[in-house]
Amino acid sequence: MKTPLTLVTLVLKRVPSFPVEAESINPENVTGKEVEEIKSLPLWCGNRQEEVGDYFDVEIENSGQSAQLVLKGNLSQFKRLGQGMGAGEMIVWGSVGFHAGALMRGGTLVIKGDAGDWLGAHMDNGLIKVEGSAGDFAGGAYRGKNRGMTGGTILITGNAGQMLGARMRRGLIAIGGDCGDMPGFGMLAGTVLVRGRAGIRAGAKMVRGTLILLQPQVLLPTFYYNCICRLTTWSLLYKHLNQAGFFLPVPYQDMLFRRYSGDANEGGKGEILICHGS
Repeated sequence: MKTPLTLVTLVLKRVPSFPVEAESINPENVTGKEVEEIKSLPLWCGNRQEEVGDYFDVEIENSGQSAQLVLKGNLSQFKRLGQGMGAGEMIVWGSVGFHAGALMRGGTLVIKGDAGDWLGAHMDNGLIKVEGSAGDFAGGAYRGKNRGMTGGTILITGNAGQMLGARMRRGLIAIGGDCGDMPGFGMLAGTVLVRGRAGIRAGAKMVRGTLILLQPQVLLPTFYYNCICRLTTWSLLYKHLNQAGFFLPVPYQDMLFRRYSGDANEGGKGEILICHGS
C-alpha cells in the first residue's frame, strides 16, 4: 500500500525583478505545513528577505507523511530550487534558474522546461529529469572544489552546456541532444552519455570514469585507441535508461564501440566509448 502524499501546488503570480534565492522551496520544507506556513518560508531577492507568499499562490490537497510539490510558471529568475532536497518529489511546469537540484541528497526533481547553469552541482543521490535543455556545469564542481557530483542520476532530454560532469566522482548523466566543450573534464568516476554532438576536448584531464559518445568525435592526442568491442554493461545501461524514461532508438541496443583510454597525462585509466555501429 502506497503512503499517501500531500499535494502542494505553488502558482507563480508575480515575476521578480531580480534573481531570487529560493533554496527553501523543496518537498521536505512544505511537508506537514499549512498554507500560511508555506507562504512564510523565506526567500532572498538581492539584499531583501521576502517570502514565498510574495510570489506564489499556495494550494494544498490531501494529507500525507511526505509531499509532492508542484510549481507552475516561468521560474527562470528563481535560483536553487530543490537545493539539498533529500526526499519527496518536486515537479516544475516551466523553466528554472541556476543551481536547481544542487547538493541534492535524494528524491526526484522533474523540470518540464529548461534549467540554468550548475544543475545538480555536487549532487549526492536522487534523480533529476529535465525535459528541455540545461546550461553549463551540469553535475559539476563549484570553483575551488575538486569533486563534483558524487551520486544520483541526471537525465536531460535536450542540450547541455560546457563542462558537463566536470570532476564528477560517481553517478550517471545522460544528454539527449548536443553538449558544449569539455564534457567529462577531470572526471574521477561515474558515467556521462551524450547522444548528440559533443564539443571539443572531451574527457580532458580525465582520471577515471566512462564517457560515452554516440556521435563521431575527434579526441585529444592524450587518448589512445584500444579496440572495437561489444559491452555487456552497455545493454544494462540501455535498459536502465529506457526504464527511467530516457529513450534511445532500438538500433542502439546492440551497439559496438571504439574504446579509447586516457587522459594519458592523468594516468590513462579513464575511458571514452565512441559509437561504431551495430
